Amino acid sequence: MTIRPFRPDDLAELKRITIEGFDGTAIDQNVEKRFGVVGGRDWRWRKARHIDDDCAANPAGVFVAEEDGKILGYITTVLDREALKGRIPNLAVDASARGRGIGRKLIEHALDYFRREGMAFAAIETMANNPAGQHLYPACGFVEVGRQIHYAMKL
Repeated sequence: MTIRPFRPDDLAELKRITIEGFDGTAIDQNVEKRFGVVGGRDWRWRKARHIDDDCAANPAGVFVAEEDGKILGYITTVLDREALKGRIPNLAVDASARGRGIGRKLIEHALDYFRREGMAFAAIETMANNPAGQHLYPACGFVEVGRQIHYAMKL
């Protein structure tokens, strides 16, 4: 397994892995469960757009785990050079590759990237209903610094 830079032709597979990986934990899915499909687009479409945005905002900070030509997972990053903050907005591993330490390796790769770019700290978030993130992130050295509650209302 190798970790390589993102290529534009990876985008469709990253979106597929995202939709599969965030099923049951995506905020937009919770909104949809509460209010139904909004604007004629389901939560999958909304979540996949996050990957479009991440790849457009910082393509040099998107990394892909690959083995024998198959994408196993990815991580996206954002750099705030003024605040010296590296942020990981999205991380997902294909269901067929989970349990192999790929998520941890992607996080370590992103942290190395942040260090090279001069960031002073790194941040990552997870939902309360995501036990994988709640286990993995502290195991990688992250500490909880706060909690957030998401509210929504249908207009």
